[in-house]
Amino acid sequence: MRLFRKPEHADATGDAIPFFHDGKYHIFSLTPPPGTGTYPDRLRTAWHHTSSDDLVDWQDVGPALIPGGPGEPDADGCWTGSVVFGEGMFHAFYTGYSIRATFPQTICHAVSPDGVRWTKDANNPCLPPNTDLYESLDWRDPYAFYNDQDKCYWMVLSARRNTGPAGRRGCVVLYRSRDLTHWEHHGPIYDPKHTNCPECPELYRIENTWYLSYSRFSEFGGTIYRMSDTPFGGWRTPRRERIGSRRFYAAKSMADEKGRRYYFGWTPDRADNSDRGEWFWGGVFAVPHEVAPAPGSRELCLKLPQAIADGFERPINWVYRPVEGQSAAEGDRVRVKSVSALAYGFFEFSEPRFLFSCKVRPLDCRDYFGFAIKSDRDLARALLVAVEPAAQRVSLLNYPMPVDPFWEASVASMATAALPGPDGPRVAEDFLEFQDGDPIDVKILVDHDLIEVFVGETVALNYRWYDAAEFAVGIIVQDGNAEYESIALAR
Repeated sequence: MRLFRKPEHADATGDAIPFFHDGKYHIFSLTPPPGTGTYPDRLRTAWHHTSSDDLVDWQDVGPALIPGGPGEPDADGCWTGSVVFGEGMFHAFYTGYSIRATFPQTICHAVSPDGVRWTKDANNPCLPPNTDLYESLDWRDPYAFYNDQDKCYWMVLSARRNTGPAGRRGCVVLYRSRDLTHWEHHGPIYDPKHTNCPECPELYRIENTWYLSYSRFSEFGGTIYRMSDTPFGGWRTPRRERIGSRRFYAAKSMADEKGRRYYFGWTPDRADNSDRGEWFWGGVFAVPHEVAPAPGSRELCLKLPQAIADGFERPINWVYRPVEGQSAAEGDRVRVKSVSALAYGFFEFSEPRFLFSCKVRPLDCRDYFGFAIKSDRDLARALLVAVEPAAQRVSLLNYPMPVDPFWEASVASMATAALPGPDGPRVAEDFLEFQDGDPIDVKILVDHDLIEVFVGETVALNYRWYDAAEFAVGIIVQDGNAEYESIALAR
């Protein structure tokens, strides 16, 4: 199997719990019961285990943790957590969910001699909510690791203060332990009063900088990160805070023996496998995002892992067909001249799964340049990758654009009208710094309905697009010139 679909046994998958040990990559992920779509049935999840030697081909290991019986703290789901090896054993810390309990979300513990066979702690839950300081409901997503600076184990988890602005009480709480059994409350290490609940927090260090990443389902949802000189904060916001786009959710990472760090997130399913369907919790794994500090900076850049790119090794022969304006192919290059006008065209080939890569060089482009993905001939229905020089921004744009500025209020018409869905016309965006004439590396990976875009080895955007299309990928320039170089297609 390939990780960036869903586990072979499951209808869908959710939060990844990555773990690297003894040269092997492991993913524990939340899998809902087959045939479920909505809460609460969908969230009665079990942990399922897959492993890989190369990040590309993944083997199904089987279930690791399953929900308990009536009255147990995980009766209604084994939710997100983490795995750490210490004290001679593998330890899983996870969220036990019991919908009717006094404390529906608690921190639970399980151990394993081999990372495959797991035994739940008889003393679960090991950490119920501390209601003197925090609300009783949101108490979840433990991330445990050994902090070699503090010489003990740390666990950070998601919580909400029981005082403060109602929608801004989310915080990240720290516990410390010498033996992975007895935990001492330290207090919040991040209490920004800017979100409802920072889900799936994770804490790690690269060189002299600490990184805290987490996901939010409010205030422009997605996985984001902060930086600090110490693991206690204060945490600062980078210029580009996202680890992927809105639909790369609950992303968590692992670092391999060479220090390369990879984030794994999921992209939601939609009802009826439709581009106008309701977004569900759970879906398919997105492509892993490799992160590393930018040269001369502490801020993280994102790129497609080389192992994934190398997996697309069979070239696809393509023919470029211009449709509008001045553009022409010369070998593995397309030149576009489109000052004060529009030019676009498509690559003719037929593959449901491919990697398109090139370097695009904008030349006096004033509006935007980019790519059309899964488009009809007239660009009336398409997902556009639009790079805007003036805004220093790259976006995924869902066409057709609405005409009525109050279209979002017309909920009743959305079911029948050919309009963008609940994400609006700009389904993803991020800051991209570049100068006119700079070559920008672009990789577009399409795997049936899953679309992944990596730009400048800096930005990653993804989305689901179910509808069939006349053309898989093309290029587009509005008011400017551009050269698309080293164009390659592979399957």
